[in-house]
Amino acid sequence: MTTTQDVWTDPELRELLLEQPELVAIADALAQADVEAATRRLRRRVLSNSRILAVAAALAAVVAVALIAPWNRSSGSLSDLALAAIGAQPVLHVIAEMEVPTAGQLIDIKTGRAQQISQHQREEIRYDAAKGLKRDTVRVGSTIVDDTLETPQGGYTPGGIIYDCAWIAAHPIQATKARVSCNFSGENGTMPHVVPRPKPTLDPGLAGFVDGYRQALAAGRAREAGSGRLDGRPVDWLAFETSDGSERVALDHTTHKPVLLENDSGWRVRITSIETIPFAAADFRRPTADEVPAQPSFGRAADAQTLQLERGALAAAVPGAVWAGPSVNGLALTKAERQSLRTTFANHARPPQTGAGLELEYGTLKTSGRLDPSQPYLRIQGAPSRALAFGNMWGFVRGLDPPEGWLYTSGSLPVGFTVVEGTYLTIQASSADLLLAAARALAPLR
Repeated sequence: MTTTQDVWTDPELRELLLEQPELVAIADALAQADVEAATRRLRRRVLSNSRILAVAAALAAVVAVALIAPWNRSSGSLSDLALAAIGAQPVLHVIAEMEVPTAGQLIDIKTGRAQQISQHQREEIRYDAAKGLKRDTVRVGSTIVDDTLETPQGGYTPGGIIYDCAWIAAHPIQATKARVSCNFSGENGTMPHVVPRPKPTLDPGLAGFVDGYRQALAAGRAREAGSGRLDGRPVDWLAFETSDGSERVALDHTTHKPVLLENDSGWRVRITSIETIPFAAADFRRPTADEVPAQPSFGRAADAQTLQLERGALAAAVPGAVWAGPSVNGLALTKAERQSLRTTFANHARPPQTGAGLELEYGTLKTSGRLDPSQPYLRIQGAPSRALAFGNMWGFVRGLDPPEGWLYTSGSLPVGFTVVEGTYLTIQASSADLLLAAARALAPLR
């Protein structure tokens, strides 16, 4: 199987991607995202209850262990105290937070100093076992990145219904039109039939506590692991084994609620809130498309117009554009094109966007007029917005835009991303030194 790294070490494949950079964005979306987006789409189509991220399962284990742990206290067992602290309302409400590392890093363009990037993620779960309802909302910063409602009648996301096997069986013709199936053959037939829909659950440990914690208590998988302090407050530790190894949970010494889960590798998730609350229909409303920012689904650069290699001509053809000068580290500017950019959005959430971009190439041209990737080279592509830069691989950039003066790199390709006075720039180079030199040379054409 060809990997992303194989692509960039194979001269023929690398040349193809240099000529059609939008393919790189697609490849990367399949290879790394997006393991996220690909996993999310797969989950929705085949009725997998696994989460994209490990937070839900992890905090479920915390709750189950913390609330049923077989400790004794003068006023009762820890499970009794924890159960009383959380209450007896029908809806379990849990909020967890964690720092999620990304594959990217930020480089200070002036100094060359690099720093790894992580994203602050917050997951909120509302779970009503009796009604078979679960609402799971994930935020990065203040932005909702995933929102799922599971009900006995089906699951829903901001994009619409989740195509699970129960829905497909009940709507075979609509499923065929949507190109989804639970059969390897892809055939759904035409006769509706009933496939039982599993009851929404959290992690089996948490479900065991909510539906019958005494059975979970009998398992006795947690053990006392001492006491300590966390953020200045006393905590009690429990240790337990999972299929992935040893983990331990910190319980607030006073409230007996879980506050932190960690494993042997140093991964940790904070439990910022856990309680039971009354049922409210609004907590289990269907997610809507307007709560999640519209994401580009396709971008391209077309209708190239070759430009004169002179600053004034470039500025006149693409007002507001950015360049790196007539040469960078001895590589001369050999080709410039004005490009028509177009971006479309998933589920037609927004109208297509169009605009003008500037592409600059530095290095040796082959007789065909294309860059020779076997020689030192540099390609700079600029777009007036992030959405229009999607065709220039800005799908790589996770989270917020890099601040002025910083270069984002994904770590998997010799590509960097930066913003100069509102212009979104993609830099491809044959070496890291050339990449940084180009970023330092960028300046508005005006």
